[in-house]
Amino acid sequence: MFITARFFAGMGSWGFLACTPTYSAELAPPKLRGFFVGMNGVNIALGYALASYMGMAFFYAKDPVAQWRGPLGIALVWPFMMLAILPFIPESPRFLLMQGKVDQAHDVVLKLHSIPNDPDQEFARGEFYQMQKQAELDRTLHVSWWGMFSKAAYRKRTILAMGFAFIGQSTAVLVINNYGPTLYKTLGYGTEDQLRFQCGWITVGVIFNAVGASLMDRFGRRPLMLIGVSGCCLWLIIEAAMVASFAAQGTNKAGLSMGVAAFYLFLAVYSVGIDVAGVVFYSELFPNNIRAKGICLSIATIALTDLVYLQATATAFANIGWKFYLIFIIISGLGALLMYFVLPETKGIPLEEMAKLFGDTDNIMVYASDIHLDHNTHELVVDRKDGLTHTATEADRPVPVTVSDKGHEASHVEQV
Repeated sequence: MFITARFFAGMGSWGFLACTPTYSAELAPPKLRGFFVGMNGVNIALGYALASYMGMAFFYAKDPVAQWRGPLGIALVWPFMMLAILPFIPESPRFLLMQGKVDQAHDVVLKLHSIPNDPDQEFARGEFYQMQKQAELDRTLHVSWWGMFSKAAYRKRTILAMGFAFIGQSTAVLVINNYGPTLYKTLGYGTEDQLRFQCGWITVGVIFNAVGASLMDRFGRRPLMLIGVSGCCLWLIIEAAMVASFAAQGTNKAGLSMGVAAFYLFLAVYSVGIDVAGVVFYSELFPNNIRAKGICLSIATIALTDLVYLQATATAFANIGWKFYLIFIIISGLGALLMYFVLPETKGIPLEEMAKLFGDTDNIMVYASDIHLDHNTHELVVDRKDGLTHTATEADRPVPVTVSDKGHEASHVEQV
């Protein structure tokens, strides 16, 4: 029964992990998308932290049953909280547009992205226009799972996302998280110290996920991701050296303390450059028509990679000890080198324009830089490569757009 319950809990949590970055990315404005999607990483780390804190708290419970039932019971609070707020949160406007629900999508964008003291709401109107025109094309594109790998532009996105997901988990982060107390025991610490170190370690994750989310829209995704992977490799090297040199004797306090510090510093760079940056990166790469499939493949890669490593960890540590770290050092080191040459920068790019990073510009319907407001007429004007301009006259909802050629009469009408 316990295993069955764990199966459904895992299914729900991993499914939720796939949905929330997508939802956040589709709601966030481009210049703040890193922060808003990055907050998913902050809250994931906070969830791990609460689990560690409760594990520490119930360690002191005298009833053995309460020691495991207490944390599981507290875990029930959060799903009920989520169910309670679901009726009050808006649907993604991009999802609504893909379903043909234009009016609802328009209302969501104007409500969430309106700017105080701007009666024309230039940003929200222009953003919605771009979303709608892109969705009109994306609704006509039907891509199979095989299509994610057969079309060059989709294949590049998919391999990048799955590749970074694999490299990120090949830093040994969940090995350290799930086997943290065992690893601290290897360094010579008792049960109570092991739990304290684990609580401190995961608290570092909460703090530095927040740091990463705050920095991402300023410095970009690529620098943080490269720092994250290479930094994890560096601290794993130091950790392996400390364990190899001092764990067996257990007498060099400075070396053992450095082993603990290496775990903490490892998580700091992981949180900034992999944990928080990863959820942002996966949610940005894919267009509307394949975003769900792309996120699914990315999160599935994370889950499968973790599954393999965690199943092998106990046996590996028992048989080869600290040398198990060498697997993660080699993969993360080579991964950092590879990512230096292939990672694109996605900072500030509207989701509708991400295709330009992959040579798929024919599928971009309109660029945000071509949309501006005529402050004399208070109408949206969309510049086109052929010299024509779209002049949009809007009221409470999208209205037809007149297309004119530099002051001449309208040549045709398009629906915004």
